[in-house]
Amino acid sequence: MEILFCSFAAVLLLPSLARAAALPSHKIPSLKMLSTPTCAVCTRMARTLDELNEHYAGKIAAEKVDLFEHPDIAKAYNVRYVPTLLFTDESGSVFKQDVGYMPVEKVLETFREAGIAIEAPGAGA
Repeated sequence: MEILFCSFAAVLLLPSLARAAALPSHKIPSLKMLSTPTCAVCTRMARTLDELNEHYAGKIAAEKVDLFEHPDIAKAYNVRYVPTLLFTDESGSVFKQDVGYMPVEKVLETFREAGIAIEAPGAGA
């Protein structure tokens, strides 16, 4: 059996240190992975983010948010497991929250299902 997420209850006990619960905003659709440095599944998902950033630069923003550094975000999004994936549209509104590993193809399918088309590399050239 493959493990697709890790438990995350401990982070919720950390103080927020007066950080805002706001996520970085972009003018393009984005995928934000809420993670911890000790999560093995997060490390695997980070490779998906790297691939998205390499092949879909300027079309989608993919980034990690370390919940040990931003516990307020964990609380704001009721994070219980990592990686927690937040899909946002161009305005920065979260349209889907999911948990666990997701390959690039599934990430792109999630955007398509929300009516957000992400062109393949080299498309339209």
